[in-house]
This record gives sequence, structure tokens and C-alpha cells, in this order.
Amino acid sequence: MLLSEMFEGAPEIEIQGLCIDSRKAKAGDLFFCLKGLEADGHQFAEKACKAGAAAVVHCDELKQCQGVFYIKVDNVNEELNRICDLFNGHPSQKMTVFGVTGTNGKTTTTSIISDVYNKPCGYMGTIAVRYGSVNKIPNLTTPDALEIHENLKEMTDYGMAGVAMEVSSHGLAMGRVDAVDFDVAIFTNLTYDHLDYHKTMENYFEAKKILFKNMKRDGVAVLNADDISFEALAECVSCRYVSYGVNADADYRAENVKLSPDGSVFDLLHDGNRYAVKTNLVALYNIYNLLGAIAGMHEAGMAIEEMLPRLTKISQIEGRMENIAEGQDFHVIVDYAHTPDGFEKVFQYGQEIARGKKIYAVFGCAGKRDKVKRKVLGQIAGKYCDKVFVTEEDPRDERAEEIAAMIMSGIPEGKAVFIADRYEAIEAAVRTAEPGDCVLILGKGDESYMYYQHGRGPWMGDNEAAKKALKRIVK
Repeated sequence: MLLSEMFEGAPEIEIQGLCIDSRKAKAGDLFFCLKGLEADGHQFAEKACKAGAAAVVHCDELKQCQGVFYIKVDNVNEELNRICDLFNGHPSQKMTVFGVTGTNGKTTTTSIISDVYNKPCGYMGTIAVRYGSVNKIPNLTTPDALEIHENLKEMTDYGMAGVAMEVSSHGLAMGRVDAVDFDVAIFTNLTYDHLDYHKTMENYFEAKKILFKNMKRDGVAVLNADDISFEALAECVSCRYVSYGVNADADYRAENVKLSPDGSVFDLLHDGNRYAVKTNLVALYNIYNLLGAIAGMHEAGMAIEEMLPRLTKISQIEGRMENIAEGQDFHVIVDYAHTPDGFEKVFQYGQEIARGKKIYAVFGCAGKRDKVKRKVLGQIAGKYCDKVFVTEEDPRDERAEEIAAMIMSGIPEGKAVFIADRYEAIEAAVRTAEPGDCVLILGKGDESYMYYQHGRGPWMGDNEAAKKALKRIVK
């Protein structure tokens, strides 16, 4: 694409690619001096030019390199979003785009949509970028604008008619999805999380609101009527909205909910009709996730009657309430839960299936993230568990022992033990369990990596670690 097609008055320079990382710059690239949390792209513009960048978009003054065209703008991020969308041929306008935000439930809700929707539908979020036979590991829950629009173009080229996207508060606050054409925006819930970045719950909620404030007029928002944020969110939505819930008088309502360790059944009430829903999903919070997905897909044109048979066996979302069974006589559940609300809900489910037997937990907390949350998670685990195995969990440049000490400060003395190696902690927990007990392995899910001081290193995933440990025990 010509630079003149991107910016009025620019010369007819052929642009081969877009770049925000000078280490990846190639000949013919258009380099954007993006200001991030830890680095300012203006500092690396010269390096990008030496690597072959043909033009640079910037907002601060720069030392200019000979033979490179410079474009000064007021807001580099706005131009990055606009150009990413333009350069890739406006891919989100060619698909039905579901955006899901909220503290918990984003992965489950988007995965349900990707699995059940009646048109080829991709998925972009925490666990993968997935469409057709393609399955890639993402860098972030909501990637940068460059990666988002490249992924969307790949999906449209592959034949995807829709995509379900997790939209994080970081991604919204940093403007990574400003140029994505969302058709359906779904809100799951608002609970404590990410205050290391947002500082206050008010700021956190304001970030979530961005998705709904920016919705196009002919889009639709799907809101959780039972969540404390419902009324405030409904007031700021720029498009039509519908609601879902269990307790409230919602547009999509679940009645007569019956939960079991193997699945759930309930009556879905919508527009004067009653539908009998049977699903393999477990726990009440997953009923909410399912309701949000059903409402979103129905508002996008899929008949509820068409969904019903597909809901009976939704594909297992790896690392999300994943039941690990290798012939043992006790329960092992792997879940991504890493927030206070998520912990409460998972432990409550653990109580239901343990039925008076013992509950054990394995988890840690991420380094360079919310330190206040560490003791809180320890307190919740200490309330429900007979023993807690505290271990490493993306320690980054912090010592796992110091993170563990903060967690264990919230757990009654004698109830917790620190085992640095995560696999060894998981094996110790399952070796401790007796018939009927419940072991909850929380925080990582199926993530196949661990963040250390010098970057991302390999990790087998909590689900695979649990399988390996159980096989050794059962054998």
C-alpha cells in the first residue's frame, strides 16, 4: 500500500509492512513511535530506520535520518489503529465481531461462542488465537492493534464469518481495539482485579465502559442484570442493550437451575418462550457465562432452537474448570482463577463436590502485579482449604519465596506449605488427597509458559502437570 493512501499529502512510497518494535523492523516498513508502559518508541526510531523503515509516524520531535519520510501527528496510537485497520482491508467489518469484557468469564464466554455459533467463528483471547486448523499462542489477552488486525485479516482470508474476542481492561485503556468494528459487546461481571495498573475500582470500571461507550449505533450490548455494575453500565451504552441473569427480571433468564458435578440443566426464558437447556458446563458462574453467550449469539441472528443441541456437549475449555481424571478416587480440578471473586466461586464449587471431605489448593501469585491481592487470596484459600500448597506462578523478577510469604500471611498457621517447583507442589497435593477429597489447582490453567526474570520460559500447563502426577500415583 502506498504511504499516500494512508496520509494525505504523503509521497507515493510503497509500504511493505507496519511496525511498532524496532527489533522487528524490516525494509519498507512504516514505523510508529508508540509510547508504552515501559518504553517510548521515539527512542528507537533511529534503530528502525537503520533496519530499513521507509517512514516514521511520531508525535514528539525526532532526529531525522536521511531518506526516511517523517509524519508528525497529534496521537500516534489513534493513527496506528486507523492504519492497522486500513492496511489489512478493514477485516472486522467483514465479520460478526463479538467482544467480551469483564473481570471473570471472558475466556469461557468467548470459547462457547466460537464453539456453538452457526457460522465459522474464530477466537482471540487468553488461551489462543484460533480459527479453523490454526492455533497460535497469544502474547496478551488483548494483543496490540497491529497483531489484532493482522489476526482478523488472517481469519477473514481463512473464511471465518465471525470472531469472539476477549477484551481486557488493559487493552481498552491503552486503545488497542479502537478501530475494531464490534457488532456485539458482552459484559460478564465487575470484581476486584488489576488495581496494580488501574489503581482504583472506579478507574477499572471506566476502562471497561470504553467498549460500550464506543459501540456503533446498530450494534448491541449484552449486560449481566445480576451484577452490581448493571445500572451504571446501561446508562453509558451508546447502542441498544439486552440483559441476562438468574435472579433479575432479565431479557434472557435462567430458572429452575439444577447443578451437578457432571453438568447443569435450567429453563431459559426469553420473549415469552421457555426453552429446556441441558449443558455439560458445571457451576453457577458458568451458567452466567452461558447465558451471556446465548444472548449474544441470538442477538447476532442465531435461533435459540439451533443452539440447544450444541449446548449439551460444549468443548472442554482447557484449564477452565477442567476435571482431571486418571483413575484416582478423588477430584482434581484445574482452573485459571486468579482473582478474589474467582477464588470464592471455585472454592464454593469445590465444597459442593467434596461434600464434607477435605479441600486442598495449589496456587501462587504473579510477580510485578497487584501485591495487595496476595494476602487476600491467601485468606480466601485459608477459609475453605484444609491445606494450601503455595508455589511459583509467573514470578518475573521477584523471588517466589517472598511472594509466597505474602500469600501465606493470610492463611492460618499450619495450613500452608511453600514448595517452589510448581510441578512438585501439584504432585504433593495429589499425593495428600484421600478418597472423595478435592484438589484445586489454580492460576495458570493450560498456559504452557511461565514468566521469569529474563522472559517467558516453558511450563507444561497445570492440566498436563496434574495428569502426569496422577498417572504416577495411580500407576
